[in-house]
Amino acid sequence: MIILITEPRNYSKKAVRLYHSLGKVYFLPELILRKARVVKNAAHLLVTTLQYQIDKNWFDAMPNLKVIAVNTTGLNHIDLHEAKKRSIKIISLKGRSDFLKYVPSTAEETMGLIFSLMRNLPWAFDHVKGGLWQRDLFKGHQLLDKTIGLLGFGRLGKLMVKYARAFGMKVIAYDPYVPRNIFKRFRVQPVELDKLFRKSDILSVHAYLTDETRNMIKERHFRLMKTSAYFVNTARGEIVDEKALLKALKQKWIAGAALDVLQNESSEGNHLENNPLIRYARSHKNLIIVPHIGGATYEAMAITQDFIADLAAKFFNKKSR
Repeated sequence: MIILITEPRNYSKKAVRLYHSLGKVYFLPELILRKARVVKNAAHLLVTTLQYQIDKNWFDAMPNLKVIAVNTTGLNHIDLHEAKKRSIKIISLKGRSDFLKYVPSTAEETMGLIFSLMRNLPWAFDHVKGGLWQRDLFKGHQLLDKTIGLLGFGRLGKLMVKYARAFGMKVIAYDPYVPRNIFKRFRVQPVELDKLFRKSDILSVHAYLTDETRNMIKERHFRLMKTSAYFVNTARGEIVDEKALLKALKQKWIAGAALDVLQNESSEGNHLENNPLIRYARSHKNLIIVPHIGGATYEAMAITQDFIADLAAKFFNKKSR
């Protein structure tokens, strides 16, 4: 069997050993340098993450592909319809709640973005790097007694409750798919979507990207927010109307935003070309954009790569019996 890993060789050694037990392992970055295509055509198992859009072109180039193994919960970078049509199995982290409680990286990053945004940390650092030391230019806001609104109350939303409470924050949340008794268990007030935007000092997005949530957050939602409020998205860029967010920042409907995600992401950065949000961030001090690093910690990458490799090995070993 041929296994193609789209990551560089710094992939988890334990996971790579597991893949070697299944067959011959190749790393796509090396193949690209060597301009080798034959392995891609022959691959049975594709091990990937978010940096490639696995679409019909990939499937056409991989006629022998049987399984895609991906260490993410979101799967919007894979054409699931095309995969199903070709009977290609997807092995992912989606729904693996028992395992994922040991992977808090995205919730931790969300708190980091909130701190950075509300305390002006990136711009204060740039100021010092420029040889200056004027702290009054960078007065920020403390978290104590602020209300954080969670759009989505799944695994990451529940982690955010714990972190927010540690800083004395009030927590409200919107998630129509979570029973009331779960909100009650976490002592979180469930609210309707419009109220979430009206009442939050910080609005943090933790929803899955689905047909229902695609472009869910529109101009009218930003108009509901306090002018002192901050918007944070570490979920998926496609959940937010980016033109509406830009307008909210320009018109000062909100105080600022921090984004770990953008629409139509690509590892080559094609989505950044002529992106109005990127242009705005270059000249304003109330928008932070980072390259989808929520889950990109050494610990999270290693444990999830090992977990997915184990699932893939079990799948193929079971089939071979």
